[in-house]
Amino acid sequence: MMPTQSTMLSSSVRLACAVGAAAMVAACASPEPTLHTLSARPAAADTVRFERAFRLSGVRVPDRLDKPQIVLRTSDSEVQALEQQRWAAPFGAELRDALSVNLAAALAAVDVGGGAAPAGVPLYRITADMRSYDARPGQRVAALLTWRVARDIAKPDTAQPAAAALTCQTALTEPVAGDQNAGVDAVVSATQRLVQQWSAQIAQSVQGLESPSSVPAWCR
Repeated sequence: MMPTQSTMLSSSVRLACAVGAAAMVAACASPEPTLHTLSARPAAADTVRFERAFRLSGVRVPDRLDKPQIVLRTSDSEVQALEQQRWAAPFGAELRDALSVNLAAALAAVDVGGGAAPAGVPLYRITADMRSYDARPGQRVAALLTWRVARDIAKPDTAQPAAAALTCQTALTEPVAGDQNAGVDAVVSATQRLVQQWSAQIAQSVQGLESPSSVPAWCR
């Protein structure tokens, strides 16, 4: 039996409604957030012998910042956490990964994590804190940073290590390119540069333990 005109019309209406509903669901769905990272692209592995080893603890940051959402300062009394612009990991984890990569390159070193250091190289223990972080679009990124570096040195009369240490603090600022509408990418780039500065200062602190006459001014 041939379908009646009313049956065909009813089917067409149902199909149109289904298509329309699907389109509405797609339009209402939240877009996937954009992810950003502070870590540089890993360099190709080489065969150079490590000169040092280090064990970097997790980087401590204020609770309000230790989240995937990028947090911007929008006024002297307001901050905004961006749901659609996020770090690839919580902020503290991103900082730790970036510092680890930078320090390994700057010190010809390996981050041993919870493992043992390679034989014949000094081991440094590093703890780091980002006390504050202030990202103002079109203006600057600023941070107050503290860290401690300690070298394990074997005592002559025992196999147990004795630690020589430095405690350090610095305030760093990086300009954010563009105006307040320049976007999150400019803030991320400025934060990457700030972390590179921080990494360089931590590396100098490690070298200051090796040569006491060159202890940086920001350490004691």
